[in-house]
Amino acid sequence: MRGLLPLTGRVVLVALRGGRGCCGLGMFYAVRRGRRTGVFLTWNECKAQVDRFPAARFKKFASEDEAWAFVRNSVSPDGEEQKNTHAQESQVKVSKRLREPLDDHEEEVSEPSAKYVRKNTEPAPALGKDTFSYMGDSVVVYTDGCCSSNGRRRARAGIGVYWGPGHPLNIGIRLPGRQTNQRAEIHAACKAIEQAKAQNISKLVLYMDSMFTINGITNWVQGWKKNRWKRSTRKKVINKEEFVQLEELTHGMDIQWLDADKYENDPELEKIRRERNYSWMDIITICKDKLPNYEEKIKVFYQEHLHLDEEIRYILEGSGYFDVRDREDQWIRISMEKGDMITLPAGIYHRFTLDEKNYVKAMRLFVGEPVWTAYNRPADHFPAREQYVRFLAQTA
Repeated sequence: MRGLLPLTGRVVLVALRGGRGCCGLGMFYAVRRGRRTGVFLTWNECKAQVDRFPAARFKKFASEDEAWAFVRNSVSPDGEEQKNTHAQESQVKVSKRLREPLDDHEEEVSEPSAKYVRKNTEPAPALGKDTFSYMGDSVVVYTDGCCSSNGRRRARAGIGVYWGPGHPLNIGIRLPGRQTNQRAEIHAACKAIEQAKAQNISKLVLYMDSMFTINGITNWVQGWKKNRWKRSTRKKVINKEEFVQLEELTHGMDIQWLDADKYENDPELEKIRRERNYSWMDIITICKDKLPNYEEKIKVFYQEHLHLDEEIRYILEGSGYFDVRDREDQWIRISMEKGDMITLPAGIYHRFTLDEKNYVKAMRLFVGEPVWTAYNRPADHFPAREQYVRFLAQTA
């Protein structure tokens, strides 16, 4: 994560000077569904109502009126009427994990690893959508494979699939057939996808710590197929059958393959998420082959606009530019590349564009439930813009 902290410190100090909330001004935390509903003035009060509460619904606002509108479930910040039905509830996804302790003295109750869960081969009944954890509108699952005495005569391998604390789909079973660590990692991914399909889940974020499996399914498989399942050294691909099965299972699925060690355990990223209360996360890839309606989206990103919430981006791959307005209303261009993070305050006019590489993969972070509505300039009537302008005047 080269460059993460230096750039973060520079951008946050320039664009977000002040302690609590956007631009140093007080924020309002609205809880629509939690232990107690209402509007709270601090994150700790809000967190007490939503942490580990099933399908909690909460969001940060710059104005108290918007916060209460969210709580009352009447009108969303972008003006769309909200219906209080179970179907509507299940369509709006938020991260339910809140896995990082937001208080350094708080202890999290850890679940046993999936690989130690008692074997369960019974087919699971259809489960409610609120029983899963989400990243955006994709369901999150963790897989792992292990093998004792790997490569030796008495090797013993197993697989684990973990959907969340106490989830009925969590399994830990012995690997059938040849006992190797690589086979276990691939079979664990296969099992998770099979379970997802059985639950009519088509969008999946799959965390694992096997870069061999991730690179195999995302980069190498097509080349292996063209070379009749031979590697560049002309040797046969040892795990051909496993990758054939894995690729077949991915058909009709939208899967983000993430390195669990990189994305979940990086201490600097964890520290930033904890300090700034970023409880929601997803991944966006901006390139012609990955982003639907690419040309249209690129034009939208480059339109000068503002948001009613902070915009946080951490660059995982590729590069691009964020342009922001300074006090004199002049553009400042900020170059972003792998390992850089930027936080833009609510109410600041900005735009984004790719560079000549035409590719960027970024993590989007958010406090509470995300709303991505962009308001093109002029949008000076929003409270978030008014507060930001007042902040600029106070610091001039």
